Amino acid sequence: MRAPRIAPETATAPEPQGGPPPKRRFGLARRLLAPVLAPLAHYARRYLQASVEHQLHETRAHLLAVSQDLARVNDRLDRTEQALDAVLRRQDSATEVMRAVAAQLSVIQTQGARTSDDLIRLPGLFGPRFDEIEIKLRPLVPYDDESVAVRMHEGYVVAPRSSPNFVTMLANASSRGLEPGTRDVLRRLIQPGMTVADIGANIGLLTLVCAWSTGPSGRVIAFEPEAVPRANLNKMISLNGLSWVEVRDQAVGAAAGRLTFHVSDIIGHSSLYALPEDEEARARIVEVEVLPLDKVLAGKRLDVAKIDVEGAELDVLAGMAAALKGNPDLAIVAEFGPVHVKRVGQTPAGWFKTFAQAGFKPYMINETTGDCEPCTAASAAKVVSANIAFVRPGGDAERRLLKL
Repeated sequence: MRAPRIAPETATAPEPQGGPPPKRRFGLARRLLAPVLAPLAHYARRYLQASVEHQLHETRAHLLAVSQDLARVNDRLDRTEQALDAVLRRQDSATEVMRAVAAQLSVIQTQGARTSDDLIRLPGLFGPRFDEIEIKLRPLVPYDDESVAVRMHEGYVVAPRSSPNFVTMLANASSRGLEPGTRDVLRRLIQPGMTVADIGANIGLLTLVCAWSTGPSGRVIAFEPEAVPRANLNKMISLNGLSWVEVRDQAVGAAAGRLTFHVSDIIGHSSLYALPEDEEARARIVEVEVLPLDKVLAGKRLDVAKIDVEGAELDVLAGMAAALKGNPDLAIVAEFGPVHVKRVGQTPAGWFKTFAQAGFKPYMINETTGDCEPCTAASAAKVVSANIAFVRPGGDAERRLLKL
């Protein structure tokens, strides 16, 4: 027996396992329209694709143009950078040139300043030399029958005709005299208005320096017991108009009294002590008054003392105890001769110790330069003769002495 036939619109296909398949809607319409719509869709796709490709082509062309512009800009930037580098190099070169020029200008300016300074110093360099030449070209001046006048830097000194060797030494010396270094030291130590004692003044070579340094407001006491040098000392004072210099005919010693004075035939060698044998044999013996310096000063101020007494220095020091105590910044310039010290029975160590006990520090004077160096008894004993400057350490006199 055949199974009954089921109409297509009512028959139902067996459902697959898992649920019925989706229904295709408008299937007939699709099949009918497909031949028409397919070319349209293809055309639309081709149109849209061409449009996009055209846009892409234009975009690529624009990007290429932009890239080329950027390349040109970059090239211009490179050329600009190179130009700037060249400019900077030229600027660096110009800077170096300017620095070199500035350095040369600085050198020229420095040399010009030095030249200017040298020109300014020329009068100071040549002036004293011209003065020296002018002074030394002046002839000896006959002062009177017994004396001649010799021009020195500070003025005229008067020397006895009876000592031709001495006159010749003066004429041959510079305008700074026979002891130029000591002269320079006294110039530094003595200031206007000071009181100075020149003990053993002789004809006044250093008395003239002292007087010139103190000026009329100061006071110079010059001691010279020997008659001939003292007469020439007085003439020197009169010739130069040194009214503030007082000349005394006494010797200076430890105590007041009258003592034997040994007059040497060599001017400046006379002494209260016996002379060396050869000189003593030719010497004259006279009696002179001796005074302690304290008695002459009578308590008045003393700033500088110059002592040249051929071995009697410690006697002078013993007679000025009050002056040593009452003048804390006192300066003393004393001649030291080992032979003189030995002749009067002293030793260099004892001689220097006496000054040290009075609070003094010794400086040896260089007679060529006027410079001073600290010294000891041992170092001083090696010289034939030297002038020693004694000052209190730390005082104003020491600063003047050392040019501080």
